[in-house]
Amino acid sequence: MSRYPSLTDIEIRWRSAGGVCVIVEGETEQDDVWFYNHWFGHLARQVTFFAQDGWGAVVTAVTELRQRYGNDNVFGIVDRDFEPVVVVDPLPSDGILRTSKYTLENYLLNPDCWEAVVRPKLQRDPVAGWMSRTEIEATLKSYYMECLQLSAFNWVLRTIRVQMPNLFVQLPLAEQRYREHHDSLRHVGDVYTHWQRVQTSIGATDDLADLYQQRLTALQRMSTEQLAEVVSGKYVFNLLRNNFPVRYHGRKAWDSLLSEYLYHCPDAPHDIAALVNVILAASKP
Repeated sequence: MSRYPSLTDIEIRWRSAGGVCVIVEGETEQDDVWFYNHWFGHLARQVTFFAQDGWGAVVTAVTELRQRYGNDNVFGIVDRDFEPVVVVDPLPSDGILRTSKYTLENYLLNPDCWEAVVRPKLQRDPVAGWMSRTEIEATLKSYYMECLQLSAFNWVLRTIRVQMPNLFVQLPLAEQRYREHHDSLRHVGDVYTHWQRVQTSIGATDDLADLYQQRLTALQRMSTEQLAEVVSGKYVFNLLRNNFPVRYHGRKAWDSLLSEYLYHCPDAPHDIAALVNVILAASKP
């Protein structure tokens, strides 16, 4: 059974809630849509957010609902993902905006906010890397750095998918999927050998191992702010959860920590607020 609302569910709930309908990504109501409702609850009469599972589902939902209710009433916000250029204003013709950062999770990695959460909990038992804003910023940057190889790997796969579609379909289905976990490359073995093998198997003329190295080198030169635009925050967030300096058990405990994070930093990230403002400005009065 689907864990996110059908178009019928959205229509029924939207009629009750009113305002502009904005479709965002998220498999459940506890994912992206929860954060949007938290950040923009004060605009509840003007905008209502609904979840669909992934970029493709958001596009489908926005397209179908616009056909029924008009372009001035339905919009979408999706993750930046691999998009090299993000257009905020003017609103794209399909009504779907992308975040400036790679995923919503990238917005939940503010060192100021995590300092407010952890420092009171570590007074009796200090943990290196977590005792000041500077230390926490460096720790989060180190998590980004741990994910660079995975990011470069998925970028090469994306390049094959987009630029060499006839060759991409020759890959086994398991090899067509992006790796989603920060340590998933350990199953690949030597990455350069992997891409050389893929290049030979599909008959690519591009040097895939060299493409991987070029991308990795470019990532290694970026600042944390730049990495947040091109490296999935989901990878980094997993590392944060796995290495968190305060003991917690289970999903509810982690949700409590996220609630505390938002207690200290309740406002919407400024660029997400900009997206919502563009949508409201374009919506039907």
